Amino acid sequence: MAHAALARFGFRAADALRDACELSGGERLRAGLACALGATPPPMLLMLDEPTNHLDLDSIAALEAALAGYDGAVLAISPDAAFLGSLAPDRTIHLGK
Repeated sequence: MAHAALARFGFRAADALRDACELSGGERLRAGLACALGATPPPMLLMLDEPTNHLDLDSIAALEAALAGYDGAVLAISPDAAFLGSLAPDRTIHLGK
């Protein structure tokens, strides 16, 4: 089950066995989300602060797919309009400068 959750975020074969201290910032985010979304039960709330900042396009697509299948609440802060649009939020708050 853990390997399947990690594979959804691009950690396949030996990559799934790497120590956290060896991971880049983007890889740490992906690993953390794999752990959170693969948990039983998954958390009821995810709070994401600019989650796409250190991700490549494939990782962003994996994140969007994982969140599309997530049944809990998501609080996301991001300047990435495409990512926010993919979340299909019920509510948005826009802060002025």
